[in-house]
Amino acid sequence: MEIIDISWWRLGLAFTVLIVPGAILWKYKTGLPGKMGVATLRMTLQLLFVGYYLEYLFKFDNVWINLGWIVVMIIVSDFATIDRSELRITPKLLVSIFGATFLGIALIDLFFLRLIIRLPEILSAQYAIPITGMVLGNCLRSNVIGINTFYYSLIDHRERYRFYLANGASRKEALFPFFKDALKKSANPTLASMATIGLVSLPGMMTGQILSGSSPLIAIKYQIMIMLAIFSGTILSVYLGIKFSNYLVFEPGDKLDESILKEK
Repeated sequence: MEIIDISWWRLGLAFTVLIVPGAILWKYKTGLPGKMGVATLRMTLQLLFVGYYLEYLFKFDNVWINLGWIVVMIIVSDFATIDRSELRITPKLLVSIFGATFLGIALIDLFFLRLIIRLPEILSAQYAIPITGMVLGNCLRSNVIGINTFYYSLIDHRERYRFYLANGASRKEALFPFFKDALKKSANPTLASMATIGLVSLPGMMTGQILSGSSPLIAIKYQIMIMLAIFSGTILSVYLGIKFSNYLVFEPGDKLDESILKEK
């Protein structure tokens, strides 16, 4: 069975469903109806742009264009990660977070696209773009949680950090408990999703494949692969993001450069 297309006017009709949540948010004076409108408009315009762009991307399927688009995705993700982590967007943070995200995504793509799916061309637009996008989207969420937790916990408990240093611990040893806490908090959302997937929710990729006519078993195989890629990618990117940034944000004497924080 072929997937049923949705006409543009029916898609427009779908927006009327927002009247209900909008009315509830307005009634209780949440101040969110305006934000809901802006978010909906941005989502629509961004997806329309990406949809038309991907039509051409898939048509030409040029390795360098595909790589360029992935780099753009990573850069946009890195700006969002730093901003939502309540850190200042500085060159040293951008360089470290970009390096961590790019390396993490490259390793995950290389492993799953080349070794598991066995693509003859690893940067095939049909596979590389959507899979990288799914992994990158989840990396963004986990990076925000992990990086924010690490640096603001370090500031809130600076006396504890200095105590470790004063008692002979190296910077790596003194940062260990903060690193541990950041990794735990960033991993929990993905672990919770993995533990309930299938029983509580049917994920987007699996649903999309089934709707497009793929066998449910094939869709399940891809979804398992995607969840493994997402979890591995998120932990790797959080780890590398904190690790790489640590080389650039500490002053002599192992003191954190607090100018990177939006709130001190």
